[in-house]
Amino acid sequence: MKKGLKITLIVLGVLLGIVALDTLQAKVFDNSPLLKIRENLDGGTLDYIDKGIFVNHYHCNNNEDVTTWKGTKFACSVKEITLDDINDKIINFMSSNQENNTNYAYNYVDTKKQVIVVGLVENNESNQDEFIMKVFSNCCGLEYINYIKNNNLIEFKDSKDVFEAKIIVVEEDRITVEVLEDSGSLKKGTKVIVKITRSANVTNDFYVAGNNVRITFNGNIETSNPVQIGAIKIELM
Repeated sequence: MKKGLKITLIVLGVLLGIVALDTLQAKVFDNSPLLKIRENLDGGTLDYIDKGIFVNHYHCNNNEDVTTWKGTKFACSVKEITLDDINDKIINFMSSNQENNTNYAYNYVDTKKQVIVVGLVENNESNQDEFIMKVFSNCCGLEYINYIKNNNLIEFKDSKDVFEAKIIVVEEDRITVEVLEDSGSLKKGTKVIVKITRSANVTNDFYVAGNNVRITFNGNIETSNPVQIGAIKIELM
């Protein structure tokens, strides 16, 4: 055997031995292989995958480490998800994204039915899916979302009310109105402060005392004297 070929075979043998030992230690001890490419994952229950030659090593965000043969499917175990945890995540998301969530009205834990109740102004299947994805996709991942859906942990309810009123006071960022007819949430004669946004350059401003308006809001009423609401839409009658 020629010397060059012999050296080549020895080098190949050493490399194969290193790969075999690396694969063996990774598989037996659920370690990451030394010869690998790391794929970092953003969100969900999986932090990263170390892709070796014959094995993949998975590191979950609950500190679970598992090494499998290439081609074997694996999913991190999902920690127990509580109603309080879901409710807190909704509150945290909504408190930091108020301006972009006008369709959202409220959420609370229904301990009797063991669900989170969420009120939506326009309550349909498309908006329900959009709400869940928007709130939980970045913080929690697909496994978390599927757990919520598969166990029906969120119950959506219609939350919209419309009433007619007369403007009695106009201020910079609010108007005070008097309800003209009973609605689902308000009685005739009730004084209501309605929060508004208005431009200083508005030319056709109908926020004038004495005008009658039709107000659409999400059904959420703040306890005060008078009570306060945030309007979704205000129309001149």
